[in-house]
Formats: sequence, C-alpha cells, structure tokens
Amino acid sequence: MKKKIKVLHVLNLVGGVEICFRQICENIDESIIETCVVCQKLVNKPKLVTSNGKEIIPFSIPIAREINPIFDTFSILRLVFLINQIKPDVIHAHSAKGGVIARIASMFFNIKVLYTPHAFSYLSTGNKFKKFLYVTIEKILRTKNTIILATSNSEKNQAIQAVGYEKKKVFVLKNAIDKRSIREDKDLEKILKSKTYICTVGRPSFQKNLEMLIRAFEIVSKKNNKVHLFIIGAGEYSPRKAKIVNMINKKNLNTRVTILPWVSRKEVQTYIKNAKLYVSSSRYEGMPYSVIESMALSIPSVLTNTDGNRDLVIDKISGYLVEIGDYVEMANKIMNLLNKSELRKKLAFEANKLFMQNHLLSNYMQKLTAHYQKHS
Repeated sequence: MKKKIKVLHVLNLVGGVEICFRQICENIDESIIETCVVCQKLVNKPKLVTSNGKEIIPFSIPIAREINPIFDTFSILRLVFLINQIKPDVIHAHSAKGGVIARIASMFFNIKVLYTPHAFSYLSTGNKFKKFLYVTIEKILRTKNTIILATSNSEKNQAIQAVGYEKKKVFVLKNAIDKRSIREDKDLEKILKSKTYICTVGRPSFQKNLEMLIRAFEIVSKKNNKVHLFIIGAGEYSPRKAKIVNMINKKNLNTRVTILPWVSRKEVQTYIKNAKLYVSSSRYEGMPYSVIESMALSIPSVLTNTDGNRDLVIDKISGYLVEIGDYVEMANKIMNLLNKSELRKKLAFEANKLFMQNHLLSNYMQKLTAHYQKHS
C-alpha cells in the first residue's frame, strides 16, 4: 500500500482562510493525503473534520495578526518542535503570519513550504514604513524551499514583481467552492424575499474600505427610497466598526444600513442569494469567496478594480469594476443595475458561466493534490 502524503497546514483560522482550509480538509482524498493542522486555539468554532467525518485535532500555537516578537518567537519554536514530532512531507502555510512562522521554522528541516498568502500583508497598510517592513520580511523569507500557491493572477504578479520570486516557483490555484455546499436558511429567506437590498461581506477594516461604500450608498439611498444595505461579517477582527457606525449615524442612514456580525456560511449565502446585487469596496483582496459565491448564485457584482476583484469580474460583461475611492461611479453602477432587471440577468448569466469555468472545487482539489504530490 502506497504511503500517504502527510501535509501540515499552518494558519490563523479566520475569515476566508478558514473557509479555504475547511474545504480542503473536508474534501481532500484521505487515501492519498493525511491532514494535520497547527492553528490558534479553537474557541466558539465548529470542529475540523475530514471528508469521512473524522475529527482533526489541531495543534495549537498563538498566531496573531499583528507582529508580536514574544508570541511570534514562541510560535516559531513551538512549530519547530511540532514539525520534528509530526514529520510532515510538505507544509502548507496560509496567510502572511502563517507564512512567516512556517517558513522560519522550516529552515531547520529539508522540507518544502507551499505558501498561499491570501493577499500579501504589505497590502494591508497605507503606512509607508510598515509597507516597507512587510515587503522586506517577505523578501528575506523568499527561501529556496518556498513555493507560492497564489489565489489569483494578481497575487502571482505581486509575488514575482514586488517580492521577487522566480516565475518557476509561483503557481496559481484559484479559490473555488462546491456549489452543492451552498445552503439556504429557509426562515431567513422568507424574511429577505420581501426586501430590496444589496449586500457586502467584510469586517470594518482598512482592507474592506467601507467608508467608500457608505458614501456610495448615501447617494443611492437618495435616489431609491426602498433599497437597503447589509454589511455582513463584523466579527472577530473589526478595527473600524465604531468609525463606520458613527459615519452611518451622521449620514442618517441607520434605518437603511444594517451591520451584521460574523454569521454562519448558510446565513451569508442566503443574504447573497436574495440580494439584487453584491458590492465590494475593498482596497485589495486575495480572491474573495463572497464574490465567488455571488457568481455561483448568479448575482451580479459592483466591485473595486483591485487585486482579487479584477480576477473574478470582467468589467461590463459579468459585473462592474470601479476605481478605488470613486464612490460616485460606484453609486452610478449600483443604480444602473437596480433600475435595469434585464441587464442584471445578463451580467448574472455571464458571472455564473465564469464560475463554472474557473472556480469548481473538484478541479481545485485535483490541482492541490497534484501540488502536494509534486512537492512532497
């Protein structure tokens, strides 16, 4: 019997990274791949399970978003110990902090690290010094054993052009979902069916740039007195929530905008499915699952023209792209789609076609397994 490939995942289990990893462990072929995971302690989160329903018990280390020399050093030392104990054939590091910890720890071993940034950390700040620091860290950790599994062509370009990876060490593995896994909350759907609304998924943060969306929606609300905006996902890490709430109140939009916490995927998908359109004002993305879900559900999008978003939508064909900061144009595009049902249907059809071509989970899992086999 052929030996299984043991893959050790290192990550902070939150947001899109969590969606990505849960899909991997729930769909990977267990006859080929054995899944191990190192992450933060799971608090108020569902168990991690395999495709056969077997629970995966994670090894816990503190993985925080921000740089913390004490915690980060402890995490690296703990991971060195765990790698020696687990003896994986390959490491898959997810997100910037997981990537840093895994790549440093792996230097003590002859083992390949597949690194999926899910958006490089230097994109997360407007501070020039921090940006320089984050880029420098990425360049220092551009080790000979690191292979980039980029979520999009934009992320691939960032790895090559900004960080300096050789083209032969960068591969694109586009985020994907299993359309069959999309579920509906029937009770919630009954409530939403009678509403006219648009929605976005994203915590109030620098990345999600919700200030732009609120300004755009203020214009929309004055031209359409029925449409509502749902902002979904103000959960574990929402550093700008108070600022956004204050902005909504100052603009007298508190009856027109609802901020929801981080709810279940079933609820998120129900909100997206019943929306007139999906919107995103992000400054950057890896490859956002919420947009992929909107494509799978045949919901057209109005998105900012930035990494991740532009990899999903073809402007004027399957949705609209607007420049970051141009909230007037975003408002115009939203109004255009709200007023033209036939145009919404046309763009929705094209969006779903792109989903079927590029984002099926079955294809993703085949390619990912091939990478594990190649680099183990």
